[in-house]
Amino acid sequence: MSAKMMAICVVVVAGALAGCTSAPPEQNAAPTPTTTPPPAASPLPEPVVTALPAAPPPIARPLDAARYATGDTVCDLLSDTQAVDLGLQGSGNPYNAGDGSLVTCSRNAFGTERDVEYNLWPDADVFASQFGDRRRQGGDAYLVDVAGQPAVVNGKDPTTACQVTVGLADRQGIEVLASDGRELACALAVAVAEQLVRNLAV
Repeated sequence: MSAKMMAICVVVVAGALAGCTSAPPEQNAAPTPTTTPPPAASPLPEPVVTALPAAPPPIARPLDAARYATGDTVCDLLSDTQAVDLGLQGSGNPYNAGDGSLVTCSRNAFGTERDVEYNLWPDADVFASQFGDRRRQGGDAYLVDVAGQPAVVNGKDPTTACQVTVGLADRQGIEVLASDGRELACALAVAVAEQLVRNLAV
């Protein structure tokens, strides 16, 4: 083999060997930036809000809650499992108003500052009472859709106490009063109200 051919073979072999070597590790790679994680958001969805109108909107889908309008049945409107999923205790404490105009169920959370009470009005337009002169008093009252039913929220997170009033029918409604030491009381009240409405719609 000639010297010229030997030189070409050496170059080819050297090139092949060079192509087989692994790439050197990257130098001066940019360090991964360390950032402070954002504060935890509410695990409960936020409703779409609307400014409170002068008069209550119509209730397009009337729901009858009469079967829950006793002290023996009012707490059945929210199951124990659903209550626990919302961070509340499993069992409710029912009681009746002295004049029989409403029935109430109270649920407290174990080991937290969370508390929910809901009032079922079987023969009163508690939803319509949220409008009119009350609208001109200012505050954080606004209209929301709660699982297909119109509702008024009185309060705005972050807050420790909030009330949601849901229109069920022309003379039926539910008030949900929530307190939460984590200042997510309105998110909690709306979530409870949505579950109550879904249970009624079944």
